[in-house]
Order: sequence, then structure tokens, then C-alpha cells
Amino acid sequence: MNGWMAIVNPRSGGVFASQSHSVLTRLSPFFEKTVSTEYPGHATELARDAAGYEGLASVGGDGTLFEILQGMDRKRQRVAIIAAGRGNSLARDLGLHGKLPSLNIANGGASEPIDLLEVRFTKSCGAEEERVSASTVAIGYPAAVVRAAARFAGLGRFSYLAAAATARPVPFVADLSLDNAWAKRKLLRGVVINNTRYMGNFLAFPEASCSDGFFDMMELDAGFLGQSLHNCSALSARPFLKSPPVMRARRGQIRLEEPQLLMIDGELFADVIFVSVYLQPSGLICNRKAAQG
Repeated sequence: MNGWMAIVNPRSGGVFASQSHSVLTRLSPFFEKTVSTEYPGHATELARDAAGYEGLASVGGDGTLFEILQGMDRKRQRVAIIAAGRGNSLARDLGLHGKLPSLNIANGGASEPIDLLEVRFTKSCGAEEERVSASTVAIGYPAAVVRAAARFAGLGRFSYLAAAATARPVPFVADLSLDNAWAKRKLLRGVVINNTRYMGNFLAFPEASCSDGFFDMMELDAGFLGQSLHNCSALSARPFLKSPPVMRARRGQIRLEEPQLLMIDGELFADVIFVSVYLQPSGLICNRKAAQG
């Protein structure tokens, strides 16, 4: 395998949403091929057809990287992230969030392994599906925020802030288990399993690492007012509220009493009744060092 291919999502909600042509122009000298996605799921198809390349650059947000992960050969190929979305969770962890760099990330980027999350879920109709996540798996309130963010897409990176201020936490019953512990039934308003420090724009897991061999889980049980205060605290330079307890594990299961909305790296899946998450240590080789222009 030789060379790199860049997959650009021109509809990403970040600072490049109206500058896709200039993005393509600046990237072209650094890659063997540069292509743009045309519809949801297209990045997966493009990645699947790019088996002959040494690596793939994801130019977009968390959702673009999510699609690429589903189609690329993660055992043989590397990925480079050029953050151009609204959340950019993994890019923030890797220090790659900001303006488009003038760089040769393919040849000049230092690579390192990061963990991934293997996600298997069952829908109420009995259908079973599998996905791979680099950042966030969530049920309840966080998924509702992502769904609401679509209504504020014109606000770019501020869309999640607006959505968080309007989405209301709705209680649900879930049986949760981590590693080999017995499942515990709880009344919650949200569950988050994270591989990164960030959950979209929010620094939700300050002590987390995307390469420590564990994921971090947080249970949310606050109502609208309490959750709003926690959101403000998470966004402030000096948090004024203590975050809910964080649990670390390598595998987890969530069994739901009623179907819920599942969110994986910004992508939504409806009518889910069961979710299992397994940590895949060093599941992806990622180029992280970028020289700013």
C-alpha cells in the first residue's frame, strides 16, 4: 500500500462548512487523492474502496471519522484527523482542534495507537447491529442533545450548546453492568460511555485518556435545571459543580426496559433495547502531530 487519500465532508458543521473548495485546494498537494462525500454513509463506502492506500485523512467532524472507521482496514491502515466539524471530540484530545493547518500530515505526522470501542446493539424488532466508535456511546439526554443540534446546524460549533440548553432529560429504566459485576437496575436520564476527555464541546471526562486501555462511564440522573447547571460548569474555565461519579471498565452492557435513542459519535440509532460495549486496546493507529501554518 502506498500514499494517502483524504475524505472531505463538505457539509461538516465546523469552520470550513462554507470553505470546502479552499479546503480541497490546500489538501491536494499532500495526498494521492482527495474526495468529497455526497450523502450520509458515503465516507464508509469511500473508505472501503480505498484499501490500497496506506492511510486515510478524515476532514470533517466526529461523524465523518465514525463513517470512515466502519469502512477502513484498521489493522493495516492509519488515519489522520483534520478537524472540521462541530464537536471534534477525538481531535480535541489529540491537540488537533482549530483552524485548518498548513501541513503535510501524511508524511510529517507522528503516529500513535489509540483505543476504540466495539459497540453491539439490538433494536426492538430483534435486529442486531455492530459499529466501531472512537469517542462516545450514549443513551438518553446526550442522544437527545445530538438530535436537537440538527435544528441549530446553522450555528456551527455552537449548535450543541443551543441543543443542550433546550433538550430535556427524560427518565428511563436500565440494567447496567461493567466488566464482571452483576447488573444493577437504575432510573436514569442518561448514560455516557466515553473513550475521550471530550463529549462534543464539553470537557466531561478530564481524567480520561484515549489510549489507557479503559473507557469511562457516567450515569446522568439530574433533571432539566440540574443538568443545565452541570453543562455550564463543564463549559466554564473553572468548573463550579462536581461531576457525577465516573467508572472505568473494559466492557459494559446496558439493557433497557423501553426502547431508547442510541448515539454513537454523533450518529443516531432509534428503538434500541440492548447495548454492549467492548474496549479494543490500540485499535487504531492515528497521526497526531501537526505543524501549524
